Amino acid sequence: MTNLYGKREFGKLELKNPFVLPPMVAFGFAGESGNVSQRNIDHYDEITKNGAGLVVVEATCINPDGRLSPDQLAIWDDSYIEGLGKLADTIHKNGAVAIIQLHHAGLNAKADVTDYPVTSSDFERKGRFSKGMTEEQIKSTIAEFASSAERAQKAGFDGIEIHGAHGYLLTQFFSKKVNKRTDEYGGSFDNRNLIAKKIHDKVREKTRKGFIVGIRMGCNDDNIEESIERAKEFEKIGYDYLHVSTGFDNTQIEVEAPADFPCNWIVYGGTLIKEKVGIPVIGINKILKKEQIDYLLQNELLDLVAIGRAQLADHDYIEHLVGEGDIVTCIECRPCKWFTDGTKCPRHI
Repeated sequence: MTNLYGKREFGKLELKNPFVLPPMVAFGFAGESGNVSQRNIDHYDEITKNGAGLVVVEATCINPDGRLSPDQLAIWDDSYIEGLGKLADTIHKNGAVAIIQLHHAGLNAKADVTDYPVTSSDFERKGRFSKGMTEEQIKSTIAEFASSAERAQKAGFDGIEIHGAHGYLLTQFFSKKVNKRTDEYGGSFDNRNLIAKKIHDKVREKTRKGFIVGIRMGCNDDNIEESIERAKEFEKIGYDYLHVSTGFDNTQIEVEAPADFPCNWIVYGGTLIKEKVGIPVIGINKILKKEQIDYLLQNELLDLVAIGRAQLADHDYIEHLVGEGDIVTCIECRPCKWFTDGTKCPRHI
């Protein structure tokens, strides 16, 4: 077995360790312009020093009407390349591989972003109506993902991650709970995956050979069996890695984790997917303790372990984990105070 905390191959690149800083939106840092601020740069500089081998920059929007929030990072035109390049440079300076997550919220775009959210099919939730996309709108969105990937490459990132989880646009195509289309993007399993295939293929056309193209996906769209098949399909399509989380909603998978499994069902779903694919699988969700991490790595249940809130609570978490010093443990506030204002995290006060 490889050194537990040692280097890992990642495509044609090498990671200094098997840990991932996952994409976590720093609300309020960018402002309504969507431009990278000095606060963004300082945040990534501090959290990546002596940190994770792979850094996935937070959900960055490909279209102004597809934002989760007005203060989200943007990548929908070339004016954002310079600022994003500063993030990539900062991450590289600190010895990590730099990926950026490309995002469209679909029906989850907030009312202060757009009055007309789009999704796979007409859908109403809590009195808000979202319109099913026309085929022309889908084609335009695919092109926006590809153009955004090209900008990410120009900014100096090593690759991109397509956001296909957490209830956002792609999950609204994957899941039969939303997708009622009768054209080539709806109905069958293959049709519901088609948007992810076309995005992948168009991104490859726009980017250099060796540029990493990963995807975040759920283990529960619409169940674990289908998600495993979707993961296998993503591997066949050509995605370089899978970042497994939860899908359109938080419906728990039907398979029970073993009694001694130290993490939750989302992490367990990621381990089930890893068993069936040959590309790297990143697992995530409430992995906070050294004992959890060691269990996952020692048993080779995941290729890479994403540590989210634990790194927000302790920006030196990885250094403390593999070296000396005490970990400042996340106390799991409900809701997480960091996501409203990072200065209010009780572990930093």
